Amino acid sequence: MIRRTTDSLKRNVTILKGVWKRGGSIRKSDLITGMVKVIVLCWIVPYITLSVALFYYSETKTTRQIEDTVTTAMENAAELCEINIMNAIADSKQASYDGIIRDNYLEFIEANDDVAEMKMYREVSNYLNRQYKYSMLISNTILLFNRPTRQEYYTYSNRAGATYSNINYFKANAMKPIRKVASELGTDTRLVYIRGHLYLVRNMVTSDYTPFAVLVMEVNENQMFKSLNNVVFKQDSMIFLDNVQIKKPDNMSKEEEEVIRDFAKQHILKDDTVGTNQIVNQYDKKNSLAYYTMNVNGQKISYVIKLDHAGMFNERNTMIYTYVIILVLLIPLLFATFYYFYTNISKPISELMYASEEIDSGNYGVQIEEFHRNQEFGRLVDTFNHMSANLEESFNRIYAEEVALRDANMQALQSQINPHFLNNTLEIINWKARMSGDKSVSGMVESLGIMMEATMNRRGESFITISEELKYVDAYLYIIEQRFGDKFTFEKEVEQGLLEIRIPRLIIQPLVENMVDHGGDAYGNRYGKLKIFGDGRYLHIVVENNGNISKQNAEKIEKLLQESNLEENMHHIGIRNVNLRLKLLYGEESGLTIQNTTENLTVSEIKINRTKLLEVSGT
Repeated sequence: MIRRTTDSLKRNVTILKGVWKRGGSIRKSDLITGMVKVIVLCWIVPYITLSVALFYYSETKTTRQIEDTVTTAMENAAELCEINIMNAIADSKQASYDGIIRDNYLEFIEANDDVAEMKMYREVSNYLNRQYKYSMLISNTILLFNRPTRQEYYTYSNRAGATYSNINYFKANAMKPIRKVASELGTDTRLVYIRGHLYLVRNMVTSDYTPFAVLVMEVNENQMFKSLNNVVFKQDSMIFLDNVQIKKPDNMSKEEEEVIRDFAKQHILKDDTVGTNQIVNQYDKKNSLAYYTMNVNGQKISYVIKLDHAGMFNERNTMIYTYVIILVLLIPLLFATFYYFYTNISKPISELMYASEEIDSGNYGVQIEEFHRNQEFGRLVDTFNHMSANLEESFNRIYAEEVALRDANMQALQSQINPHFLNNTLEIINWKARMSGDKSVSGMVESLGIMMEATMNRRGESFITISEELKYVDAYLYIIEQRFGDKFTFEKEVEQGLLEIRIPRLIIQPLVENMVDHGGDAYGNRYGKLKIFGDGRYLHIVVENNGNISKQNAEKIEKLLQESNLEENMHHIGIRNVNLRLKLLYGEESGLTIQNTTENLTVSEIKINRTKLLEVSGT
């Protein structure tokens, strides 16, 4: 058998040497030609294609992001403007809901004297001051009774920056047009723009919907449309009410203002339909414009925003230019680096890796062609070839020694008592015990037979299921129960879903035996518990027993579990063998620990990495 293995190894080495020899015969010129072709087809062409695609994608994505940002900002700003307008309308309606103006007016009409009129003036003036004097949205509020009165009813908000001059302007320029609008308004509310001033007009009506006064509220445009200033990239803006411009640009030349008007004529002023809440973005080389038109209380309000074109696209252009320059500068560097690393590092490393994989697969003695491009890899290749040759020689020698040792062990085992003879003897004892009615002895003999079957392992299995391992534990426990009687108590908590998991043979029974040997209290009572459960990472096998281990014994156990020489301290081989087998099979994070957890309780715990468990035993 040794000769066949050696011959096979030599044949593999010879074949590998031939492969390497043939691979080394490739001319350098052919390699360079192939490298040029690979660079052209696999680097330059994909690089150009990818660069064009990246440039296009970057520009498209940036433009789309800018559009989305502007769209979102326009929507949010327009919604806030709408909320402000609706709040002002709600304030105007509140005057009708409260009824103070209406009730005092009806009392005045009924009494028709100076006392009633003075009372109405006092109550209504106080009401207007309370409601509107401190508003930020309303500059001033004027109440015009349809029936002439001797008093004027108004208030103006200092917070909105209004003064009595606003009242004078209204009386001189806006009173007549607004009365005309109110006569056709009915119970609706309407925004009216007159010579640079924006008013909210509403009729006050009696219970039978007969108008008796007009409530006029001048809108503070700076506050009402303040949210437009938050539109990203905004430079200036215009506002149109029913296709009439109500706000001029703040800082804009006549040419720029004309561009916005042309834009408004094209997108907003071409018809008289009420807005449908839409956003249109228009970009050109010099200007970026966007508008939003919406329906507020039955009136069309449109916002036109002039955006900072340079601010939007400078960052994108800078990024693209920088990206192009960097990539262009990297091209020669990439070629030089690629060539150097391939010829001086990548190629010899690949050869070393391939040869290492051959050794790992059992082809000991594989050789690599000598490398002369640099001293470091030349020495590494020489060292590898020398190591590989020594490994082949050592393997053949060790394999021969192992075969000889195995033959010696087999002879030693054959000189021992035949295990079948022991089993047959136990069967005879069991039969005689049953015939004489001694069930206790019969059970002990059966349990002893099960344990002998476990140690002999006639089927040659390295791994068995947890359920089968528990049979050996139960056999051992039966014998121990007969020994200690009522002074021995043992419990088991096992997750049923884990019973078919395959584990190494005889790793639970030694823990239980160790629990029996070293557990117990001062009165000889022994209590033990076996728990088998799993979590996402580990399989846990825990054996608990009453009684504590001393500090000195704990140090001995720790040292014992760290030792790997099984030929020393043979009386402790059980638990140490379990720990060593687990670490060899499943890695250092698996293994056995024994420690005191609480007073009068010692816990022996096996942890097995479930990923490694699946790889090793296939469960």
